[in-house]
Amino acid sequence: MNSSAQESENDVLSEEQRLQLLTTAGKRNRLFIIGVAVLLGTLMLISSGLNIYSLFSADDAPRIEVLEKQVIKLEQRLLVQQTALSNQEALLASQQASQLTGLFERAENPDSIAEVSKVLQDQERDYQQVMQGLKVGMRDLANMLPGSRSWLADYQEVIDRAQLNSRKRSEEIQAWSDKAVQPVPAAKSPGTAVDPG
Repeated sequence: MNSSAQESENDVLSEEQRLQLLTTAGKRNRLFIIGVAVLLGTLMLISSGLNIYSLFSADDAPRIEVLEKQVIKLEQRLLVQQTALSNQEALLASQQASQLTGLFERAENPDSIAEVSKVLQDQERDYQQVMQGLKVGMRDLANMLPGSRSWLADYQEVIDRAQLNSRKRSEEIQAWSDKAVQPVPAAKSPGTAVDPG
């Protein structure tokens, strides 16, 4: 009983393991088909070389016909293998795309959005405090050094702009959080509209 329970747990593969097995099988199949295509191409080249050699010898006319037929058969096999390879690659790509779509579907949970929003707002608040501390420190440094007013104005402008952008981001995060918490209004079915008259 215990061993059958362990076997059933081992039989159940995670999505990642299944995707990895599918990817390795696809690579292995692709390499096999490419190997067969290379082998067929090599055979075709050898056959073409033999045909050229036999053209220079006049006594081998029946042999040339046989070799030409073999070349035609090999070319047909090569086309079939190339078609099979392209079909298999398309199938593998569609399977991987469908699995990845299932893995990465986005689910917006209002609770998780509220938590993420709180973390982002805390980060923005900390960033604004750091920028304010930097601004005060620069002002103190400028007061200590004679002739340093020119660079202070330049840097204060950059810091003010960064603080303004941070406040805007904080407001956008709050709006995003509020929007996620609000219930979605139910869609009215057609024909249930209230007549104002």
